[in-house]
Amino acid sequence: MIPLACCALVLTGCHSKAPVIPDDTKTEIKINFATGNALKTLTYNTGSPITLPNGDIYTNGQIKPVWNFIGNELGISIKDVTVQGQTASNMIQIAAATNFTDAEIYGGSVAESFMQYGARGKFVNLLEHQDELPDFMKYLEQYPLIKQQITAYDGGIYHVPYSAEMDEFSKVFFSRENWVTKLLDSNDVSSESATLSISYQGYWKNGKKRNATNVIERQNNAAVGGNLSAEVARNTLIQYIDQTYPNLQKRSDLYLGSTAQYDIDELVALWRVIKLHPNTLFQLTTGQTGSCEIVPFFFRTKNQRQEIFKLINYFGGTRIYGTNTYTGLWYADENNELQYSFYQDAYYEGLDYLRQIFKEGLINPDYDDTNNSADFRTIFYSSDRSVNNSGVSTVKQLGFMTFDFIPSTAASSSTGVVKAMLPPMTTLEGMHNQNFYHYIEIPRTVMISGWAISANTPADKLKKALELFNFFFTDYGSNVQNFGIPKVTADFDQLYTLPSGAKVPTVSSWIVEQANLYSNGDLASFGQQFMGIRLEVGYKADIGYEYQNMTAQAQEGYQLYEDNNVITLGYNKTSKLLELTAPCFSLTQQDQAILDTLLVGDDLVNMAYLYIRSDANGVTSSSAIKKAYEDANISEYIEVYRRAYDRTKG
Repeated sequence: MIPLACCALVLTGCHSKAPVIPDDTKTEIKINFATGNALKTLTYNTGSPITLPNGDIYTNGQIKPVWNFIGNELGISIKDVTVQGQTASNMIQIAAATNFTDAEIYGGSVAESFMQYGARGKFVNLLEHQDELPDFMKYLEQYPLIKQQITAYDGGIYHVPYSAEMDEFSKVFFSRENWVTKLLDSNDVSSESATLSISYQGYWKNGKKRNATNVIERQNNAAVGGNLSAEVARNTLIQYIDQTYPNLQKRSDLYLGSTAQYDIDELVALWRVIKLHPNTLFQLTTGQTGSCEIVPFFFRTKNQRQEIFKLINYFGGTRIYGTNTYTGLWYADENNELQYSFYQDAYYEGLDYLRQIFKEGLINPDYDDTNNSADFRTIFYSSDRSVNNSGVSTVKQLGFMTFDFIPSTAASSSTGVVKAMLPPMTTLEGMHNQNFYHYIEIPRTVMISGWAISANTPADKLKKALELFNFFFTDYGSNVQNFGIPKVTADFDQLYTLPSGAKVPTVSSWIVEQANLYSNGDLASFGQQFMGIRLEVGYKADIGYEYQNMTAQAQEGYQLYEDNNVITLGYNKTSKLLELTAPCFSLTQQDQAILDTLLVGDDLVNMAYLYIRSDANGVTSSSAIKKAYEDANISEYIEVYRRAYDRTKG
């Protein structure tokens, strides 16, 4: 086997200023980067050897190819001292007990700990080394809000964060387009006997009226004895569209493509029609006569159940999540005061609407079952043509719409009919007009992952550690982290143009072939697990790597959102209400001591799930949830975080 130190020898045109450096002249840097997943560390742990184009073979226990390449570029001998598979929180606790002496660099999803221990002198204050971090400092100048959010309570910055593909969409709405066109544009609809007991009363009406009439009110008024039939639901929606949107070329244009302009009430009206046509949709989807359970809206797994609260956005632009985490329940209002989204009247009103919608069977009834480990996206999207040995369909359930990641969801349909769909239109809270916007609350953001340098690091190693930190914010270093080894995993000279106009290295055919061989075509997984590309250390991720491996259908969805200027949160926004908040806050020991005495936690969130599903063990009003927050001393909880937020405002 060719020695690892020689890997870069055959990478012609890579980076002429970086000749191969003998191992004995490199500075050893020990890194403890824990992710809880042994496949996503610096060490190669796949169990399957891989051979690079130059013949170098990588096997378990070695530093991954990209990190070996980085080490050679910078004259660093990287030693991974991570306990493979250990979680970041466990790692940091153990490291703290040994005063952070077992490594020079610590990494993982523990940004709050980096700030906490940094303020106690355990990590290097990066602001004291700005001359050695010129490119990182330029990045913070470009995004002053990020600088504010990673600043600890004592004013120091102790970690470099992992920034996901900022200003880019991560999850979007997807639906089966052919279901919409079948039910709205065609008269070829099967006889249906299904009925639906109405509960949802509609949002955009009365003082919040958007159109001359409200489609939910019209459907409800047409129901007989509180029960809505398939024929009445569909005919009412069709008549409403014809009268309200006479300029549409097709009725389905209200929902699909760039002409989409539906609101939450019009979406629920469509969900009702879809729910009530199991025979029509079963035959359309499976090619066979029969019926199955139709699920209008679903989330992929129980781990995504908190996505349901994002629907509250569409009841007048109510804010829920301030960052790309389910724990990010904070946002800054127009007066730059931090607000807790689960303690606002609009949130409780939203829970009432979700409860009504759920009662109608329009949301997957198992979405919040923590005992159910099913992948609903696979069940509802990927089994359309499943048959038994006799050729009879075995499909029991079919889903219409979800909210999920672009590449994987676009590729999830076995029949290719699942496509991105613009979000419902809504006014936006705090925007002093009655304009309606396409809005998605959660884009890709700065995450709680990153890395920090131990304060015990000697001067020679500190210099190299800082050089490594800064490297990923140079143009070249950023490309290495995002695309891997030049002339192996990507061509740094042959550039690929993204829809935004940005130019990035072109992903190589070799890595695509390897991803097909080892990771079922999943380029992101192969890059992380086999090569060490895009590990969640401190760097800024680029959409270009992911975009180049998207299916044409996924790229179409990405383009749909870009072309239609879907509004989302960001770091350089003119409106305070559209600014992202911090993924975590720097809390003092006194702050944490106060929080430890309070009862604000998951139990209160679980109350909302029980309320939405009208569970017999739950409360019977959203006001009871509000009172539970008050009994848990929510006001003191909010004040702790407001003080933490105010310390970093500057």
